[in-house]
Amino acid sequence: MPQGSNKIEFCSRCRARFTIKAGATPAVDENDGGLLCPTCASSSSPSVATPKARPVKRPRRKAQKAEIESQVPSLQDLCIQKIANCIEDVEGFGDISDLSMDKICRIISRNRSLNANTLQLFLDSRHSDLSLYDCTDINALGLQNIAQFCPSLRSLKLKFCGRIDDSVMDYYTSHLSQLTSLSLIGPILITEASYIKFFEAMGERFTRFELKHSARFSLKALKALCDNCPNLTHLRLGDCGQMDDEWMEPISNLTKLKSLRLRNPERDRVSTEKVVKLIQAVGSGLEELELKGFVEIEDPVLLDAIRPSCVRLERLNISGCEEFTTEAIQTLFKDWTVNRGLSYINLENCVMLKDEALMAITAHSATTLETLNIKGLDELTKDALLTITKCENLTMLDASWCRAMDDEVMEQLVKSASRLNKVVVWGDHRLTECCPSRKGMKIVGREGDFIDLRFM
Repeated sequence: MPQGSNKIEFCSRCRARFTIKAGATPAVDENDGGLLCPTCASSSSPSVATPKARPVKRPRRKAQKAEIESQVPSLQDLCIQKIANCIEDVEGFGDISDLSMDKICRIISRNRSLNANTLQLFLDSRHSDLSLYDCTDINALGLQNIAQFCPSLRSLKLKFCGRIDDSVMDYYTSHLSQLTSLSLIGPILITEASYIKFFEAMGERFTRFELKHSARFSLKALKALCDNCPNLTHLRLGDCGQMDDEWMEPISNLTKLKSLRLRNPERDRVSTEKVVKLIQAVGSGLEELELKGFVEIEDPVLLDAIRPSCVRLERLNISGCEEFTTEAIQTLFKDWTVNRGLSYINLENCVMLKDEALMAITAHSATTLETLNIKGLDELTKDALLTITKCENLTMLDASWCRAMDDEVMEQLVKSASRLNKVVVWGDHRLTECCPSRKGMKIVGREGDFIDLRFM
């Protein structure tokens, strides 16, 4: 058994599962030499040794049930849920807040009830922002009605909008004269010419653009965006099949960028050299940088670009960057005095990173870090995980598949990080149901942690 860790065993007499704390000596059955749980050990003859350590109390199912029942939804949430469930019978929302309307839209999108008919409930000429979370069942005419009934829109977000085509895009170009922000997820039918026409019409007022899962968005369309919209502050491009080295140069001309998020280019299409030049050009103003899935880029991106250029950086996502080394991460954060600290760091599946990388991060951003993702960093040891306890303002931690995570580390996190409200621990088999928690903190993925609804 690894030193300093607990161990799960089964009683040789009653077959109950029990925990042996680190350093404790379990009782032994004289008959077969098996281990005994505290209950069976206490009922045996005095000749049977009893464990020295006091057994840890199991969390009771009733306590878990009470905690769930205490989370009673508000009357407003109940009303919103009722409206969403009967959305086909609703004729109008009346005077409700934008926040409540957005909640209803999220619910009916999850229920796959958003279509051309229910869409009319969300269209109003007074709206300046509109987000639709599943446009799968909305045809081209329904999507076109957005611009017809909401001509004053400044921000538009459409998810799963695979049915939007050039005619709809051209209609937006001519009718949404105040639009400054557009987000499209999955627009597979829009052609290069339509994108170029749209960007030329948007001009300098356009500040935010997000595009994901589009194989038709080309280098010419990107150049039209960068040439016609120089005031762009937020650019997010992900899973665009044509992304390559040539895309980096036009983006480097957007010197007013505050958020740059690039995701999942095809393998061998984007080189380290081009990414370094891009970050050196725009990094001084960046507050958020994402390079998710750039599996080929190497350490110079961290050392020659991010460290000297990104002085204002607050959020960094380098998940899936498999070539980044521990030494580079350590050098990036060590004595990085020009940066005041990051609030969000995502290192998911950066499989080469070891203890020194995490220690350097927690030393640099201990007072500012709020969200940390170290999923898949199997090389981390318990000593490195304990340094996370320095992050007093941490609110969310994903430590899935970090095998060194155990009850002791969780106990220290509960004590030190008072704002921590969610911990994800899939695959951390050393965590038991006896690991400490507190009210308001959610532990996701703990092995054996479930409630049998049949007995509630």
